[in-house]
Formats: sequence, structure tokens, C-alpha cells
Amino acid sequence: MIKYIFTYLFLTFIIIQAQDYIKLSPLENKTVKIDSIKIVGNEKTKEFIILRELTVEPGDSVNYETLQYNKERIFSLGIFTRVNLRIKHEDGFNKLIIQVEESWYIFPVPFINVPEKTFSRVSYGINFYYLNFRGRNETIKSTLSFGYDPFFSLTYKNPVLIPSADISFLFAGIYSTPINKSPTADSIHGGNFDFRTSGTQISFGKRLNLSNDIYFTIGYSYTEAPSSHDAPIMASNTRIDRSFIAGVSYVFDTRNLKQFADEGHLFSADYVYKGIGNSKISYSIFAVDIRNYRKIVGDLIFKFRAAGRHTFGRKVPYYDYSILGYNFYTRGNRYLVREGNNALIGSIEFGYPLLKEWNFKMSLPVIPNSLTRARIAVIFNVFADAATTFNNGDKLLINDFNSGYGVGLTFLIMPYFIFRAEVALNEMGKGEFLLESGISF
Repeated sequence: MIKYIFTYLFLTFIIIQAQDYIKLSPLENKTVKIDSIKIVGNEKTKEFIILRELTVEPGDSVNYETLQYNKERIFSLGIFTRVNLRIKHEDGFNKLIIQVEESWYIFPVPFINVPEKTFSRVSYGINFYYLNFRGRNETIKSTLSFGYDPFFSLTYKNPVLIPSADISFLFAGIYSTPINKSPTADSIHGGNFDFRTSGTQISFGKRLNLSNDIYFTIGYSYTEAPSSHDAPIMASNTRIDRSFIAGVSYVFDTRNLKQFADEGHLFSADYVYKGIGNSKISYSIFAVDIRNYRKIVGDLIFKFRAAGRHTFGRKVPYYDYSILGYNFYTRGNRYLVREGNNALIGSIEFGYPLLKEWNFKMSLPVIPNSLTRARIAVIFNVFADAATTFNNGDKLLINDFNSGYGVGLTFLIMPYFIFRAEVALNEMGKGEFLLESGISF
């Protein structure tokens, strides 16, 4: 009898506790006014890092869609393995409870990059991350790369250097000896060759509001060719290009989940001028990226991207030409290298979640729980890409575009890792298999 009494009391307690939480459904447009906000689970993360991502504050009314959007904005910080938003009715007031589970913040990530079909030009190395430094979502990243493109880089990013003014800060430094990627420069040199480069960059950003940011950048760039015979390749007509640089960027971003959005828009524009302090160098780089994400039927996602890069000035060096086949490419023509002053690329993609959201967790001896937690999703994609390059003064012709289309799977193990496996055909019907890190766009 006592056993049943305790069981009854326990179940009654659970039911009463469950009734304290207000359930919002995607099937109805019910709104609830929130009176306060409470964050739990942030053992290291400062509360203002989370609060500044919210589109709501005490006194606002929210519905299911609002809570989901804000959940994804918080997860987009990349420092949590799980985020949950619920509304609790307590003492006559509605409290928004934001529950987070923090990820592991210090870890190495090995990588391998095969920019061409041959493994003789493979790059490999390791990224060292220190995320959420001081609990302020600061990132310290160091990269060591060997093989085809050896380099060492160090980056420090602080998204809230001055909280009262919403000022961010970025410092980056790099030293590398990269293989030349311009076919024209190879012809001038007489074969493959390495540059020796180094540079630093300092950026200050200002968040205008939740969707709009502007950044100002200054830096120094040094690029050295092997010999004086390579002067035609360089901007200064000598074997060494050195100058200070300055730039400005604008970003409009309303995406919900930055790692893999299914709602929102992105527009970014970047302008960089190179040649400050060197009268022999004077040229500019301008880039634009436009993206749109939306659900069209149920969980079926439509994505669109149009991007372009334009170089102009007294003399643009071949190492700063717009080149397809490396960071930018059409799936189906992954290893086709093309160059010009300008590049255009467009993509459309349909995605459907085979596994929408699985909050994986397990407990292992010795290993911290934050290393055995992840948000996992698997997305099936159908895509089509098109891109071209052309020089200033050339006509832009449709027949000059290369294209590709295909299907693939995107695996998201957030916040740690994302990779894709895709099969693509180019405009000639020739196929290729791609295994790439990160999302397509």
C-alpha cells in the first residue's frame, strides 16, 4: 500500500510540474507574454553573450516560431551542444527559461585538403581551437598546414570587445609558402613555383542591430616571387609586393541557424584596397554574396546563392585574380581551374532532413560529458551550380559558364563538425564523387 501511495504522489508531482510549463504548438498561433528571462546550464558562458542574440525581451509576446528562431540563434554561437527554450508559469508570471548545455572548448581538429585529383598535391594539418575563452565567446585558433600549401596562422576573435557599444575585434596573422594557383603565372614562370607570403590583419566591427553589422579592416601584406624574372606576375613589377591594406565590409544576416539555415537571408559586401604606402601598387577587390533560405513545403528547404568577385586597378597581380577550382567551384567541375579579373557563381539547392535533430548523448568513464554530446542531423540534397570567370572589358557570355548538378548527403555533428558526400555531373555528363567539409552554402 505504501508503495502505491508514493507512486501516486510522485506522478502527481510530475504532472503538477509539467503543468507549470506553457506548451506552444506549431499548429496554432498562440502567443504568450513573457515577464522575465532566466538562463540555466551556462557554467562558463556569460549571460550577456546569450541575451544579445535574442529578438525578444521581457514584456514581449512570443509564439512557437519565435521560440524556435531564438533557439537557433543561440545555437549558432557554436559553443553549445544543446539549447532549449520553454515558458514557465510561476507565481502569476511567465518566465522564459533558456537551458543550454556547454560544449568542450579546447580541442584539435585534423584536416586534409585535396585541391586536385592527384594526391601529390594534398595538404594536411591540424587546427587548434580554444572556444568561448573567458566565457565571452572569444575564439583563439591556430592552424598548422603541411604538404601542398604549407602555412601557419593565428587568429583571435572577440565578438564583444566593448559590450556597451557592441564593438567586435579580430586579429589574424599568417605565414605561408603556397604553390601558385594561376595557370597564367605558371606560364610566365615556366612551370610550377611557390610564393612566400605573410600578413597581418586587424578588424573592428560594429553591430548596428541584430541583423546588420559593419566592419573596418587594416592590415599588411607581403608576397615574394622566386626571382626577378617573375616581375610581370606581381603588382609592383618587382619580385616583391609589400603594402598596407584597408577595407570595409557590410553584412545583413537574418538566418536562423548559421551552421545550416532553413530560414532567412544573407547579404554581404566586402571592399579591400591594396597599395597604401607603396606607390607602385594600387588595386582593389570587391566581393558580394547573396543567399536566401526558406521552407517551401513542410520540411523541404530551398536555398539560393549568387556571388561575385571583381578585381580592378592599376595592375592586379595574378596571385589575387579570381580563380575557380579551389575555394570556389561548381560541383561536377571540382578540379577545373579558371581565372580572370572577375568570377561569378550561382547555386540552387533543395534539402530534406532524413534526420532532423537528434540530441546525441552518452556517458563514458573519465571523458567529460561535454565531449559526448552533439546535435546530429542528416540532410538529403539536390543541387545545381554554375560559374564563370572573365577579364575586365570582356563580354559576359552564357556559353562561358561551367555547370554541374547532382545529389548528396550533408552530415551535421554540431557544434563540432560538418561534412558532405556528393555525386555530381558536369555539363558534359562527366561525373565525380566529392567528400568535402562544411556546408555548400
